[in-house]
Parts: sequence; C-alpha cells; structure tokens
Amino acid sequence: MAAMTPRERLLAAVRFEGPDRVPVSPRMWRYMLRHDGTQRMEAYLEYVDSHGLDPLLGVVLYPLGFVRAGRSAPFADSDDVHVTVQEEQQDGVRIVSRRFETPAGVLTDRTRIPPPGKEFGIAPDSHVEEHLIKEHADLDAFKCLVRAWGERHGAPDMRAVVDRAAGRGLVAIGAGSALSDNAGAAYPMEKMMIECYEDPGFVDELLDIFQRPILLAMKDGLEKGAEMVYCSSYYESMSAGWSPKLYRRFFLPRIKELVDLAHSYGVPYHHYDDGKVRETLPMLREMGVDLVSTIAPPPVGDVTPAHARELAGADVCLNGGIDTVNVMWRGTPDEVDAKVKEAIEAAATPEGGYILGTSDSITEQAPVENFEAFFAAARKYGTVA
Repeated sequence: MAAMTPRERLLAAVRFEGPDRVPVSPRMWRYMLRHDGTQRMEAYLEYVDSHGLDPLLGVVLYPLGFVRAGRSAPFADSDDVHVTVQEEQQDGVRIVSRRFETPAGVLTDRTRIPPPGKEFGIAPDSHVEEHLIKEHADLDAFKCLVRAWGERHGAPDMRAVVDRAAGRGLVAIGAGSALSDNAGAAYPMEKMMIECYEDPGFVDELLDIFQRPILLAMKDGLEKGAEMVYCSSYYESMSAGWSPKLYRRFFLPRIKELVDLAHSYGVPYHHYDDGKVRETLPMLREMGVDLVSTIAPPPVGDVTPAHARELAGADVCLNGGIDTVNVMWRGTPDEVDAKVKEAIEAAATPEGGYILGTSDSITEQAPVENFEAFFAAARKYGTVA
C-alpha cells in the first residue's frame, strides 16, 4: 500500500477504509505551550515530519463567547444594552465583575482568572463565582445580550486553513456544545441538574439559546470548506454527574442535530468527552457519531481501549486511551511503550477505527523521554496486521 498523507490516513481510520498505519494524534497543546511556546497550527505541522504526527486540526468558535469573561473580545454597548466592567487583583488572581443593563432587567457576574504557570498549570481555566443567569426570570435579559452580541459570529475562510494544512492534517470547524463553556458557564450546573426534574422546559429553553448560534456557526464553517465538525462536550460527561437518563433526554437530541449537519455536508462528526463514556458511547454510536475522543481509562475514565472497542463496534472510530497523568507524566518510557502497544492491539483493526491518542493533553510536566517514547512506540506497533 502506498503511503498516505495524514489527512488521508485519518479519514481512512474514521471511515474504516483501511489506513496504511494507525494514525497518531495525541492532544498535546499544553506540552507545546511549554516546549514550543505556541499551539498554532504551523507548530503542529512541524511534528508531522519530525514525529509522524497525524494532527486533528481545527478552528474553534465561540458564537456566544461573551458568557465567559476573558474568553473573547469585550462586550460592547449597544442601543439596548449598557455594560460596566470592573477589574481587580487579589493575590495575583484577576477578578472580573460585569454588569449588563438590558430592557428586560440587569444581569451581573463575577469571574476569577488565575495566572498561567502557577498552581493551576500552564493554561488554567477561569472560575465563575457568580453566574450571569441566576433564576428563570433572567432568561429574557440574557436573550437581550444574545441579540446585542449578534447570534452569528462567522467562521473564517476554512478553505484557506485547509490549504495551509496541505493534506498534513484533517481540519475541523469546532465549538463547545450548548452546555460546555456555554449554558454550563452561564448557569450553575448543579442547579441545572435539579431543574431537569423540576422544570425541564427551562433547561430546554436555556440550552436552545446556545444551540441555534452553534448550529449557524458550524454551518458557516462547513459552507467555507471545513473537513469535519468537532464538538467539545465534556460538561455533559458522566464524570460531571449527569445520569444516562438525563443525557439521553437533554443532550443526545442536540448532538444528533450536529451529527446530521455534518453528514449533510458529507463530513465526519467528532465528539469530545475526556471523562467517563461507558454509558454514553453506545448512545453516541446510535446517533451516528463518527469519532469519539478521548476514551479515558481508569481512574479518570471508565473504559479501557479494549472495552471502548467493544462498545463502539465497527461503527465509531476511537481516539485516545493513553493516560496523560499516570503514564505520560508519571510513567516511564517502558510503561509508555507498553501502553501504546496494548491500546493499538486492543482498539485498532485492519479496517481502521482507531487513532492513537491520549486521555487529554500531554501535560507540560511530561518528560521529553516519555513524549519521544510515545511516538517511537506508535511507529513500532502502528502497522495493523
């Protein structure tokens, strides 16, 4: 078989069409921030030649990015909305307090943004101390913010991004789900879980406020040439506390909308959940999801690569399976080698269906020796008999 480009190899694995070898695409943006100082696409492409990386590339959009303070451009005043922002520093942590005055009422929030490289790592998440939406009555005011922000923040020219990749990766248009980094950042998730029983209509309305702009942004990216749809759905994970019943009721229909959108353009749908997937993987298979990341093994996740292969069958391609903490960071090169061999033997088939990867980003603490051992093992064991 002639050697494939990374793009061809990834598509062959996702579609079970017989790649020339097992593709290799670990999450490694944190490792790159430390060693390369960047996670730009061009930096990933350098690893194609040096390490045999088959990068799953993407442009991630935040159609309602104003929800998380510090995530995107500041919210500008409009005819209907007046915004006041106050910032302070507490022990090196940036505190952002916002007040939105709308025709339907006032919304406020407060967010702690820790500095990088301290106790929360090289790229820490912000912590919402006070959510924008606190009760049902706030939805009308929140809709005013959505209108003022503009429901559609378009995708860039995805064909230009694909041209830059030049076949050395598979380029997706991506976003967080209606919950992940969206409704789950605007309204406390523990309260939302209660509302799923006490007022499910409120939860549906809240999620749909985000679902529509996400679908529009994804469609725009597909119209502009994206080769895959990617959706980060880790807030919905069983690891966050949702039950399979609530997952099926509230999240699965919205995932299906994204799957159907991707398939209507003839491209695969990539679903991301770096937590427990034992209960949800069969549901995702049922919805027609093409690729699932990151099949995290215990103790963080709840499936081994072999178990994930059993649940996914010959319908869903899997990406991940190698523990970023206990193997890539705290393990030895020999342990990395053994885990890569085990994962490939368990999850890959001659038809494809597996992309070697990690349970989350290889961390900045991971030894260089373990990083190199990962790719060396991929070359050693990646030819599927």
